[in-house]
Amino acid sequence: MKKFKKALPLLLSAVLFITATGIHCSNNARAAKKVSISQKTLSLKVGKSKKLVLKNLPKNQKATWTSSNKKVAIVSATGRVTAKKAGKAAITATVDKKKYVCNVTVKKKGAPAPETTPSPDPADGDVYYTTPSDYHTFKDNVTYGETKTVAYHSTTTGKDRKLSVVLPPGYTTEKQYPVCYLLHGLGQDNTDWLNAKAPVIIGNMIAAGTAREMILVMPNCRARENDAANPPDAFSLSNYQAFDNFINDLRDNVMPFVKENFSIKEGRENTAIAGFSMGGRTALYIGLSMQETFGYTGGFCPAPGIFAYSMNGVKEDGLFTKETFKLNDEYADNTLVMIVAGKTDNIVGNTPATYHDALEANGTKHIWYKKAGGHDLNVMDNSLCNFAKLIFPE
Repeated sequence: MKKFKKALPLLLSAVLFITATGIHCSNNARAAKKVSISQKTLSLKVGKSKKLVLKNLPKNQKATWTSSNKKVAIVSATGRVTAKKAGKAAITATVDKKKYVCNVTVKKKGAPAPETTPSPDPADGDVYYTTPSDYHTFKDNVTYGETKTVAYHSTTTGKDRKLSVVLPPGYTTEKQYPVCYLLHGLGQDNTDWLNAKAPVIIGNMIAAGTAREMILVMPNCRARENDAANPPDAFSLSNYQAFDNFINDLRDNVMPFVKENFSIKEGRENTAIAGFSMGGRTALYIGLSMQETFGYTGGFCPAPGIFAYSMNGVKEDGLFTKETFKLNDEYADNTLVMIVAGKTDNIVGNTPATYHDALEANGTKHIWYKKAGGHDLNVMDNSLCNFAKLIFPE
């Protein structure tokens, strides 16, 4: 009897625990069986659909689905709502006379997104660097400047050499004019830019007010004793090195000769250099090597050689590395550098783009564009026109 009395409290505690647990489980079971609709509000655009469900619906029960406005929204026997027309409708699920409602709003279809035309590439010369259709056409109503071919003595080559000069219309020694040096291609000489109609292009631009009055100087860039055009060794290291040697002839002979014989404005802000093909490579080499002298540099379809390369059996170490091909800090904001490529140029290929990429990587501001055409006059003349528009601003 004493043992029973001692065990009684433990038995009562167990009974209370079991009873409480049973009540808790019973409440959970009842809560789990509560039926509800998956959404009480729904927004759809015309043509769209959404399935509604009754949560916790026992398997042995079925719902009847109805719509208050079938013109706005219909509902299938399984609860899928399809939007038909803008407006409002109540979708009701009925189970044993108990109703579960979802209020549906149907909206009109949104207007289709407008087709977007991609913006042209800023480097697309056919969009952003155009020229008038007659920019290189001789015009009877335009006065063109005088063209001269003169000789100077070159201490670099030890002989007299020729260069061509195009004076602005109305040239007078009572005024001073900025100077643009134009360099020729691999097999050419000082007549190259004359054949490319540079005097006509600049004359038309001066007459139209799209270019400043300037003196064009077109030297022979093959700075060696045998400097004739169309040399038999055109594609040789010796010929390439003669173009590189022109930096010495230009600095020591050509520029002093021009200063002595023509009325020019001095200073880098009044001095430009540009060239086509091998002349483009040479112009870039000279312009970035003599930044204190040239405020404007243009490379039009520039040839390989600024960086190390191997081509046609010739290997060169490069005039610059990609890291050193840039403007110095003191000239970074007051120098124009322009590089132009022909879109279908199969002579220099992707070379101009490598020069552009290096300048961009080095943070050097410059103009870069690609013009429809190959390694030809179409690109050459377009480049000169766009370059001339930008040099020697007032």
